[in-house]
Amino acid sequence: DPYAMSTGIRNRHNSFGSGSAGALERSYSEPPDLYNQGAGGGAPLTPLDIQRMEAESGQEQMMQLIPDQSYLQERADAMTQVESNIVELGTIFNKLAVMVSEHRDLVQRVEDNVDDANDTINLSLAQLTDTLDNLRTNRALALKVFSVIVVFIIMFITFFA
Repeated sequence: DPYAMSTGIRNRHNSFGSGSAGALERSYSEPPDLYNQGAGGGAPLTPLDIQRMEAESGQEQMMQLIPDQSYLQERADAMTQVESNIVELGTIFNKLAVMVSEHRDLVQRVEDNVDDANDTINLSLAQLTDTLDNLRTNRALALKVFSVIVVFIIMFITFFA
């Protein structure tokens, strides 16, 4: 479209022209040329004008740095807080490690006591089994003795009575 092309060229020409819009666009994209600007726009600047413009620019930069400094201070405070939290976590984990170490010894002692109790129970079971066997043999012996006595009594009654 020839009309769109001529409009686009005209817009570009206006943006690069010496109008105020072009100066505004240049001020955002590149630093101003302080040595070739004059008070009227064409004459070079004097050293006093340059110094005044640099001072104003420095004040603007300082005003921009103040929020940045508060942001940096907030970040530094946050980092300090994170660091103190990490130190506190380290302390907590060290205490936890000590507690685990102490409990490890306690658990080992409990395990040893359980093993000793298991051995004692097994020994007691073996002794109870032996005692039961002895009682069974003693009952058999008592039954044999009792049956011999009964036989003698029956024989005594039959032969002597």
